[in-house]
This record gives sequence, C-alpha cells and structure tokens, in this order.
Amino acid sequence: MNQDQIDKMLKWGIIFSVIWLAGLGSLAAFIFGVKARNRIKASNGTLTGTGSALWCLVVGALGLALWVPIILIGIINQF
Repeated sequence: MNQDQIDKMLKWGIIFSVIWLAGLGSLAAFIFGVKARNRIKASNGTLTGTGSALWCLVVGALGLALWVPIILIGIINQF
C-alpha cells in the first residue's frame, strides 16, 4: 500500500467519523483507523499518517460508545 492509498483511507475515515451516519460512520472510521495504523507501523517509517489514524480510532470509538448503549436500550425496551 502506498502513501496515496493511506491518505485516501484516512480522509474517508475522518469524514465518516464526523458525519457519524447513525453509528455506521463511526464504525467505518474505526476500521479505517485500525487498518491504516497497522499498515503505517508495518512500513517501518516509510508511510505517514499516524495522527490521522489516531483521530479515526478515537473519534470512531467515541461514536461507537454512544451508539452501543442506544441500541442496547432499544433492545431492552422491546422486552
């Protein structure tokens, strides 16, 4: 994977983390952040974007932290 692909993945991760899309954007941002971070680490310093990957991980995780309780409350209220 080259730098352009990492940049594009992280750009979409940041966009999805901000838009949220009922939790699916947060999930996508988190997944993009994990993938990008792993590829950046595996590149031994040739790829950059650690800060953006961290943004995707943190904001994606926060969005998911809000989404999961909402779903659980909805499920519990059905019983």
